[in-house]
Amino acid sequence: MVTVKNSLFSAVLISTIALTACGPDAVSSGAKPPSEVEAGVTTTVMTVPPNGEVITIQSLDNSFRPFDFEIAAGTEVIFDNRGRNDHNILPDTVKDDAGLIALLATDTSPTAWGVASPDFVPGDTYSHLFNVPGVYNYYCSIHGAPGAGMYGTLTVS
Repeated sequence: MVTVKNSLFSAVLISTIALTACGPDAVSSGAKPPSEVEAGVTTTVMTVPPNGEVITIQSLDNSFRPFDFEIAAGTEVIFDNRGRNDHNILPDTVKDDAGLIALLATDTSPTAWGVASPDFVPGDTYSHLFNVPGVYNYYCSIHGAPGAGMYGTLTVS
């Protein structure tokens, strides 16, 4: 009985090795090895469908109100420029309007978001569906910096 199990195990092991050896490798298939995958690029993001909820965050002249907010995934957030000045809304990983424009041109994932100052003058609104759970820190580079001045945090759960 032991011999049968060992023979069966050996046959399965040899078949597995043979099939693995015949399959394409990362280099010949054109896929990049994990060490060569571009940093910050996510290929699969689990999203939540819209839930019908909408909240508004006001962009005033030196602050976002509320500046710290928690929402359910699938909620649409409308940023409303109620101030007298131009503003932008940048994820805290982005340095300026040019950085945001470059990010949005290359990253089409649902976690890429924000609005540059030419598109967010007094009276304008910007909306984004936050359908990926996470913590989104943002700021206005005209009136603040990440974590200082005009900044906010949106927690999506």
